[in-house]
This record gives sequence, structure tokens and C-alpha cells, in this order.
Amino acid sequence: MSPDGPGLTPSRRHLRCPEGTPVDIYLAGAGPPLVLLHGWSLDHRSFAPQIEPFSRELTVVTYDRRGFGRSTAAPDLDSELDDIDCIVDSLGLSRVHLLGVSQGGRLALRYAVTRPERLASLILQGAVLDGYAVEEMPEEQIPLDRYRELARQGRMDEVRRLWLDHPMMSAGVDDPALKGKLRSLVADYSGADLTAAAPAGGSFRVDVMAALEQLDLPTLVITGALETAGRKAHARKIGELLRGSREVEMPHSGHLSNLTEAGRYNAAVLEFCRAVGKAG
Repeated sequence: MSPDGPGLTPSRRHLRCPEGTPVDIYLAGAGPPLVLLHGWSLDHRSFAPQIEPFSRELTVVTYDRRGFGRSTAAPDLDSELDDIDCIVDSLGLSRVHLLGVSQGGRLALRYAVTRPERLASLILQGAVLDGYAVEEMPEEQIPLDRYRELARQGRMDEVRRLWLDHPMMSAGVDDPALKGKLRSLVADYSGADLTAAAPAGGSFRVDVMAALEQLDLPTLVITGALETAGRKAHARKIGELLRGSREVEMPHSGHLSNLTEAGRYNAAVLEFCRAVGKAG
């Protein structure tokens, strides 16, 4: 299996976005466009199980977000909205399906409330909703301050080890081969966002919760049955705010359902995209 998918390696295209930001995108398939946004500490290879199935019906576009994988751009969640614009514009697309995982889901929500006209639909997996606070069990919290401290001490191996043991990275991940794949992906995480002088993305001031109540956009929320209680609460709130959204539960998965139940996950996403296409 190639690192990019079983039997299929997407074509790679280099883009030069505004202000000279380099973005390498990976393209596969033909049909309505679907842009994939990976989660924190991962990169485009985390969508390996999706590339071939999705590309049978869709044009699949993914890339390494700022600060992750092969990206050389400085981490900055705010600027990532412009990166998505650059990708959509460079490919000459009018509207796209946008799928975001975890931190990528948070980014997808921000994009949806600021640029709804550019989206055909929104697909969220384990997303955080800006402005919504939930009480989490201590073991479910992400100790970012501790990770930053370790990263600034040059102890990234310890950061990676602790993160791989976290429930968001371990729940439902029972297959030894998948565990090895995750170790390989996280091994390439540089921690650039942890060692930045200031946390990236702090200037986003849109009230996402209020904007979602006004948004009329087909939305699929994918939640693992073994997901943390906090992320389940975020998923429920997103569903309450977004009119007409639907939620699908992956019965044997935690946070990483696109990897742990790829077949069921892929079928749910493709069915949803087909329905959106027929309705549109």
C-alpha cells in the first residue's frame, strides 16, 4: 500500500498562494469536488483509506495544512481560510464539499460561516465548535500547555508518545497495523505550532455559534460511539444549531473513525454527497 492510498497515488500540484504561500495539493478522481482537511498532528496521508473510494465518484483534493506534513508555511489557523480560497480558486471551482476532521473540522466550520456561498455541503468528524464550552473529564482534556512546554524543551518524542496514548488517538484503534500507521504519521509531526511565539489562530472573531443558526447548508456530522464525551457534546450542539444537519454514528470508533471504520465511513460520506447532488 502506498502512503497515499491502496493502489492509487494522487497527482501532486504545487500552488503559490497570495503572499507567496506555497501549498502542495493532491488530486484524484473526477466529479464534484471534495476538499479534505486533516486533523492536528497529522497530514494528508491520514486520508489514505478515503482516496480511492471517494475518487470513483468525486474529485478529491487534500493537502498538508500549515505546520504539518511537508508544508513549509508557518502555522496560522486564521490564514488557513485563505489557503482554502486559494485552492478553490486555483482549480477554478465554484462550490465544493468540505470535510474536516478534528482541528480540520474547526477550520471547516470557520470557513462555512464566513464563505457559505463556496460550499455545496459540510462534513464534520470530531470537530470543535468555537465558543462552545463543555466540561471534560481530566483524562479527555488535551494538555496543550504541557505539550508546549515539552516541545520548547526539545522533547518532541515525549509529546508524540503522550499524544498517541491520549483517548482521542487510541480509542477504537485496536489493529496493530493501524497503530503502526498512526505512529508513522505522528512521527512526522514537527510541533511547529507548539513552539510558535504565540498560539496561532487567535484573531478569529466571528461568532461561529450565532452564524451557524443562520446557515442553511447540508451538513453531515460523523461521531464515533467511543468518542470523548466532550467531542460528542460539540457534535450534538452543532446538530442543534445547523438546520437540517444529520448525524451518523460509527459504532466501533473513537475520534479517528475515518481510519478505524473506513468502509462504513466512506459509504456514509458518499451517500451524503450523492444526496446533496440530487437535491442541488
